[in-house]
Amino acid sequence: MKKLIILILPILILISCQITEDVYFKKDGSGIYNFKMDMGGAIKMLKGMAANDSIKKETAPEKMDTVILFADILKQNKDSIAQMSKEEREFLESLKDAKIHMNVDETKDKVFLNYEIPFKNIEDLNNINEKLKKLNSYNSRGAKDMDQSIDEFQVLYRFDKHGFSRKVKLPRKSGIQQTKEDNKFLSIVDYEIIFHFPYKIDKVSYKDALIGSDGKSLYIKVPLDSLFKNPQMLDFEVKFR
Repeated sequence: MKKLIILILPILILISCQITEDVYFKKDGSGIYNFKMDMGGAIKMLKGMAANDSIKKETAPEKMDTVILFADILKQNKDSIAQMSKEEREFLESLKDAKIHMNVDETKDKVFLNYEIPFKNIEDLNNINEKLKKLNSYNSRGAKDMDQSIDEFQVLYRFDKHGFSRKVKLPRKSGIQQTKEDNKFLSIVDYEIIFHFPYKIDKVSYKDALIGSDGKSLYIKVPLDSLFKNPQMLDFEVKFR
């Protein structure tokens, strides 16, 4: 089973049960961005693929709970990074406080992956897709299909004491349209975005958004196939009190 997980985990982003963007804001515009993949539903499918009983008996159920610091990855790759351009080195250095959390427990059908990326300001957050892609590329067990998906559009944010907005900028031609036609698993995946603000929420333009009991948290969940068909369906604005 361990061999199966290593081989198949890179494509689990398209067959997982839950994908979540969880973002925390401070008043100065800085914060923490989390990209989470809860793939517990997919591990059952992997077990079914292990049809050979000998494989099941020869390998013990995998159990792992680890946090990888990107600062350590930078140290390990310092020689190759030194050969990069100044712009590339500075980009990698901007990720030095990022973390990758992996939690796998086959006995409990648990596979969880989280990329945690601090950002200094809203402009920094606007570049989060590129940072997420780079962080994923340095994770040997990352979701390789994620690179293609996040290349398809850019998410632009606005944040100040008065309000917040999220807007997707689409390229002229998007390969995502072909992906959503070809992959039947998209309909069983939920995509959720969560924003935690330092201010009380007054109004939200997205009609199905839920506001947390603290009055400062915003929750929106959509089927991944619907989002792939229309990435701009999660464009919305928030007004603070």
